[in-house]
Amino acid sequence: MENKVNPEPYQWKDEYTVNITVIDKQHQKFLNIINELKLIINSNSCEEKVSEIFFQLAYLIDHYFIKEEIYFNDLKYPNLEQHKAAHNQFVERIIQFQKDVENNTPNLCLEIYQYLENWFDEHILKYDKEAVEYLRKMGVN
Repeated sequence: MENKVNPEPYQWKDEYTVNITVIDKQHQKFLNIINELKLIINSNSCEEKVSEIFFQLAYLIDHYFIKEEIYFNDLKYPNLEQHKAAHNQFVERIIQFQKDVENNTPNLCLEIYQYLENWFDEHILKYDKEAVEYLRKMGVN
């Protein structure tokens, strides 16, 4: 049986906004994935529904990580390689989670949830916000 998490969904806050539409949309989508994962955990439906989370994460990676990297590349962001490396580590971890599904790893959805929550706090709210400052200075909105 999966552990439970706080059922209250995360709400988008003004402090999360970076005022670059495509990046704000990406971050909102990411928060929605975390909220959906909360529902899956609390309804004990990880086995049946975890593939939906992977699908959404794959879409996010394909559509938003790449856009973000293109922006950074086009505008000669000085820390592009570190940013891409962080994205690549995220992708590798998601792939490992997919393998864990095949191995019936216990409490997998909780582990994914904790990883995504940490990514939101550490990468999106800190690292991305710092990187976005560079984009705004270059006129992106």
